[in-house]
Amino acid sequence: MDSFVQRLQEQSAKYGNGRWFAFVEDRRGAVTETGRLSYAGLEQRARGLGAWLAEAGMTDSPVLLLYPAGLEFLNAFFGCLYARSVAVPGPLPATDPRALERAEKIIRDAGIRLILTDASNEDCLRQWLRRIGLDGRVGCASTEGARLPVHRNWSDPAVNGQTTAYLQYTSGSTSEPKGVEIKHANLMHNSRQINTVLGSPRTGTGAGWLPHYHDMGLVGQFLQPLYSGGNLVFSSPITFVARPVIWLQMISRYRAGFTMGPNFAYEWLVRGAREEDLASLDISCLEWALNGAEPVRASTLRKVSERFGPIGFRPRTWAPAYGMAESTVLVTGNRRGQGPRTGHFDPTMLERHRAVPVRGGPGSGVELVSSGSAVDADLRIVDHESRAVLQDGQVGEIWVASESVAQGYWKNEAATEETFQACLADGTGPFLRTGDLGFLDDGSLFITGRLKELIIFNGRNLYPQDIEEAGRGAHPAAGPAAAFGVDTGREHIVLVQEIYDQKLDGLSCGAVASQIRRAAEIAAGAPVSLFLVPRNSVLRTTSGKIRRQRIRELLLSRKIKPLRVEAPPSIRSLTPECSGSGTSTGRPE
Repeated sequence: MDSFVQRLQEQSAKYGNGRWFAFVEDRRGAVTETGRLSYAGLEQRARGLGAWLAEAGMTDSPVLLLYPAGLEFLNAFFGCLYARSVAVPGPLPATDPRALERAEKIIRDAGIRLILTDASNEDCLRQWLRRIGLDGRVGCASTEGARLPVHRNWSDPAVNGQTTAYLQYTSGSTSEPKGVEIKHANLMHNSRQINTVLGSPRTGTGAGWLPHYHDMGLVGQFLQPLYSGGNLVFSSPITFVARPVIWLQMISRYRAGFTMGPNFAYEWLVRGAREEDLASLDISCLEWALNGAEPVRASTLRKVSERFGPIGFRPRTWAPAYGMAESTVLVTGNRRGQGPRTGHFDPTMLERHRAVPVRGGPGSGVELVSSGSAVDADLRIVDHESRAVLQDGQVGEIWVASESVAQGYWKNEAATEETFQACLADGTGPFLRTGDLGFLDDGSLFITGRLKELIIFNGRNLYPQDIEEAGRGAHPAAGPAAAFGVDTGREHIVLVQEIYDQKLDGLSCGAVASQIRRAAEIAAGAPVSLFLVPRNSVLRTTSGKIRRQRIRELLLSRKIKPLRVEAPPSIRSLTPECSGSGTSTGRPE
């Protein structure tokens, strides 16, 4: 089997209306199913939309899919596959200027001539296209109702493994978003890998809320159940953020065995779930909970296990994983029932790119969580300068070669050559250069950070996430944070830290700032300049990664308005006057 077109046809013929996707909403605190789409219904809609797109001349052309969370996106995505159009999932532009800017960049980069959406957003998107001067070049059509056919005679456009299925635009944590070109062969191979770590289930139900335009959401949450032959119940990401317990309610009501999300989402779930919401829930059905897309924290694994253990969550359910859009999604993972593996390592040796275990358990050294092992891939740890392969326990850049690795970036030869066509010092290759740092230990991959985000201070190599985690753990009022280096003639370590006023618990902002700064400096082993900022000030990508480089740019361009600053004058001068009532302090240079 070469393509996901064939996979849908096979699964539809096998299961018909017996397997489904269900969309749910929160209605007065209860999970309410508002739509269901069977495999047979999806296949019928894909044929109709595929025929229409082919007749509209969109074969082999990119089509931008701008949909709210719901079932209609699936119809449009598979309609593109059936037409041999190149699907381009994107975030629906709303009032957020960043989403509007991102959608416009995708249109221009991919050469979009047609946008598909739902009926409720069609007019707004047409108006937006007029405002940015693209209405004459880019069409917009709703795939709902009578505007497009429900069914037409469809002819197979000869889709095979080398046909481009879709473009996955990267979330851009360190650079401008680029369109990763995913072929059907990449998608099929990665789906087999995910199926393996899942334990090759032939039935079962998944539950989630991830956005369909994110790689883990698209491939892991939406497409994997179809590949395996299972069901999916899902909600809107907006609903999850507003009422995180809906995640657990979906698992409990639909007896879901599989779910996935980034680390911050599990943290949000722990903070947002109320005891009265949990009383009637039973999630003992859950067998596999993937944690990926950003650094996995051992503290998060413990918090979730402890908080939700009474309603059936088992520690062995955890399945930390590592992946990226450039490798379709999954690179390494923990198999169902295996549970997480953690290790404590000497922080001084990690600065020297050596992973040396320390004894003593919790509180000893730096605790890291394994992201599992590769299933069907050649994974190497490489010195990024000499391009020599490193041994177990040595920290270097993660390089990957497998059938899941994409063809490159859409119409971007320079970036494709740099990222996808790397060769080792002995000429072996090509490999995908991930830009991530890590080490191997008996086949298990441990992630230590991003190559471009490594903080070099007085010749030492510091990992920003360690400083961020220390600051966040200093007090309940400390939220997400971003750590990075700044050079003002001398090196500085900067921590931009969100603060939640309602969780100060009677302490002053200054007192909490002192606790955060002290914890961060202990983790860094050096002075740290602290900027306290309001909630939602620490930017993330669509996949939840902290946008450290962008936050650094905003600081250097004096566009961050902190509530409080504790930093020497040369760093304080980078920001406008602080808002709020807190008194800013600084130490001598």
